[in-house]
Amino acid sequence: MSSTNNTSVERKKPIEKEFKIRNAPLTDRFENSEDIKTIYNLFAIILISLLTNTVIHDYTKTGQFHFGFRLIERGFNKFHLVIVVWVLFNLLAFSSYFCFTFWANVRVLLKPRTAKFWDKIWSGILVFYCCFSLYGLQEVVKMMDFAPGSATVVFLEEVRLLMKEYAFIRSNAPRVVSYKAHSEKVLRVPPCEKFVYFLFAPTMVYKDDYPRTARVRWNFVFYNFGEVLGIIWLLSLVVERFLVPPFEDICLRKFTTSEILVPVVANSFPGILFMLCGFYSVLHSFQNAFAEMLRFGDRLFYKEWWTSRSLSEYYRTWNVLVHDWLFTYIYKDFYHTIVPKNKVVAKLAVFLISALFHEWILTNVLRLFFPVQFIQFFIAGAVLALLNILDLPVGNLVVWYLIVFGSGMQVNLYTLEIFARENCPFEPNNNFLDFFKPRFITCGCVQ
Repeated sequence: MSSTNNTSVERKKPIEKEFKIRNAPLTDRFENSEDIKTIYNLFAIILISLLTNTVIHDYTKTGQFHFGFRLIERGFNKFHLVIVVWVLFNLLAFSSYFCFTFWANVRVLLKPRTAKFWDKIWSGILVFYCCFSLYGLQEVVKMMDFAPGSATVVFLEEVRLLMKEYAFIRSNAPRVVSYKAHSEKVLRVPPCEKFVYFLFAPTMVYKDDYPRTARVRWNFVFYNFGEVLGIIWLLSLVVERFLVPPFEDICLRKFTTSEILVPVVANSFPGILFMLCGFYSVLHSFQNAFAEMLRFGDRLFYKEWWTSRSLSEYYRTWNVLVHDWLFTYIYKDFYHTIVPKNKVVAKLAVFLISALFHEWILTNVLRLFFPVQFIQFFIAGAVLALLNILDLPVGNLVVWYLIVFGSGMQVNLYTLEIFARENCPFEPNNNFLDFFKPRFITCGCVQ
């Protein structure tokens, strides 16, 4: 009887993120598997092949060599201003720590009824701060006229900072609320250095302490940053060779339906390259470099998503950093407080929040509204993931097909719409709603 009770108690305990010293999955495979090293070398060959193709193409068409750097220069414009904006947003993030400590130190001196009113005031300030930061970010990027690459850096960094600030506040606020003013214990708010470390550590879940490695391997740091730069170069070559040619003259002449459908549906190569390279550069190389510099021991930034047999498994393992944040601070609050014991609604809320932020970032980075990503991720992906429709013996094959087909369609459709808006710009006094309409259709670019 007692063992049964113990089991039920254990099940009721909330699942906590456990940190321990471990490598990223691909790091272990690169060290122990020649097969994985061969796949790595294949991507190097793709880079060399695309570079050769680009050099020959540039010389035969223009008589010059550009080596694929033109797109990088255009895409990452005004990068010195990007650094200035990044510093300013980090300073703003630091201020949130001092606001939190002010709220905590005053709260312990207040009577219960006054303390609740004090909490409501600062909850409202937190909501206003988040909304103001996101709106201010939009306006700054618009005012600075950042190109997509520079805008992506700014948007991703600010969203990361807001997620970190929320995680810190959400993790430490219960300590303050549960503190008894007349108890013998002293209220301990984490010192500023712990907040600063968390702000830059490659994790989205706050803890007072994390497992640390003994030393920094600077050669490992530089190698990983070198991979990030190499992948940016590779993707610029992919855009020049596979995405620009099919769509660059859309709206300058009328396209046939087949000229639209064939590249959008059949040209999956650039899409899967973007997906794989984006995953590797952001979740492996970049996170490993920062983890090494900060001696952060837990490098499980992703799991073996490539073996997933269902979309639900894929979403849990593809990006562990964001999944942990969504599970710890969104899903658990919905499941335990907002919609008690309702897993479906809690999961849908997580999918909806994630999809909306992804779409918001894409809309502002590309300066167009074209909700392909939202439709694929939330309307199609969430339904399949929640129902576990693909949990079949051939599930991994189907998951990979959806990844390849979906990423290819996204990349091609967004490129199509970008060129349509560039070649057929809006009239000066256009209707506000025109921004939300596909330009390649409304401008009569298709026969």
